[in-house]
Amino acid sequence: MVAVSPIALDLFGGSANSWARRGNIGQTYGAAAALLSVLALGGVAVSLVLQARESKANREHASRLIHTDLLKMAMDDPAYLECWGPYSSATDPVTQRQAMYVNLILSYWESRWELGQFSEVHLREAAAHMFRATPGRNFWADNRALRIDTSESRRARMFHQILDEEYLRALTPGPSPATDTS
Repeated sequence: MVAVSPIALDLFGGSANSWARRGNIGQTYGAAAALLSVLALGGVAVSLVLQARESKANREHASRLIHTDLLKMAMDDPAYLECWGPYSSATDPVTQRQAMYVNLILSYWESRWELGQFSEVHLREAAAHMFRATPGRNFWADNRALRIDTSESRRARMFHQILDEEYLRALTPGPSPATDTS
């Protein structure tokens, strides 16, 4: 249409100053082209940001898969478990394997939290449920300081803060829901 428009202008109302008219129309096309270029550049920028986020999520996922595989190997073979060093304060293999399993659960929750697939309400409910059992409480007692201190992002710090709040709530004695009559 751009190539044919000068011919169409000559056919429909061409005049002696048609070159000046064509020049004005050309400047209008230039302004429209500049606007489209800005929009296209904005689209490219948004695309690059989204690709960077997706790439980061993919790297994080790959890292968590490797971590999971390494922990599974250690849980299956005591020779590999020893390579992790003292994984928990417990010395019996069952409790150590439970601690590793709790770590896998929390890593899974954290990845879902980071992706926005786990709400605060859901996290609090799941953590409260986990901390009702001894393996969850033991794991968090052994690892809470390390996990809180090594949180790399604001969202990770919030995740660990919520876990810690639910852990402390689980340790606080109070009326059980079955006996509370208020």
